[in-house]
Amino acid sequence: MSQIILTDKEHIAKSRVCLALDGIEGVDDALKLANELREYVGTFKVGKELHVIAGNEGRNIVRELKERGIDSFLDLKFHDTPATVYNASRAASVRGVYMFNVHVAGGEKMCRKAVEGANENARFMGIERPKVIGVTVLTSLDDLDLTTLGYGYQLDTLVKRNTALAQEWGLDGVVCPANKAGALEKEFGNKFLYVTPGISYGGVQGVGQKQIYDPAQAVKDCKNSILVIGSAITKAEDRRKTAYEILQSMAKNL
Repeated sequence: MSQIILTDKEHIAKSRVCLALDGIEGVDDALKLANELREYVGTFKVGKELHVIAGNEGRNIVRELKERGIDSFLDLKFHDTPATVYNASRAASVRGVYMFNVHVAGGEKMCRKAVEGANENARFMGIERPKVIGVTVLTSLDDLDLTTLGYGYQLDTLVKRNTALAQEWGLDGVVCPANKAGALEKEFGNKFLYVTPGISYGGVQGVGQKQIYDPAQAVKDCKNSILVIGSAITKAEDRRKTAYEILQSMAKNL
């Protein structure tokens, strides 16, 4: 597929697409994929799997992406003692990290220490602080799973409750199912960021995802969301063509 000049709306759509670099065997493969799709993707998600692989290879995946002009969503889902998360958040707040996430379930002190740690190191490095996003409920879970785990809330209620807490505790946004983001934005405002995994396109979706949604409908519902897309692009026969088709579908609703 030859290079395509994006329209203004397609550029906006691109800024709202985050490609998950999951299921990658090594750092070189991840960088190759990022280079292949960077024209159609705003940020790239570095999850636990790739982060550990990079560490085992003695590589700094965030730095290597940034050297190519690519920003990362560091998807490590911090959930630990406030002191540990504070230090981890400081370490995560470096050039190339656009945002990182913590589990809202870690509690108020932990979430506030995450923001504090991010602020401190960003000031030290002279960079803009990465956005700190709170995970509401994993998109691999449904009502039955939550009952089994003893939460006492259905998924919709828990997502809404944790979004309210994340906003109250000073986080910049939440990770939530894409099919919930529109209703959340109406209640909590479009200054808050809604990061939405579980995006399906062309019948392709990530393994284990129970909360799925279409990208065009996702941006129609929610004005300030970032769509985390993985298998729908990475497992496509023509990845660049599929990525561009997704931007086109999103642009119609912007």
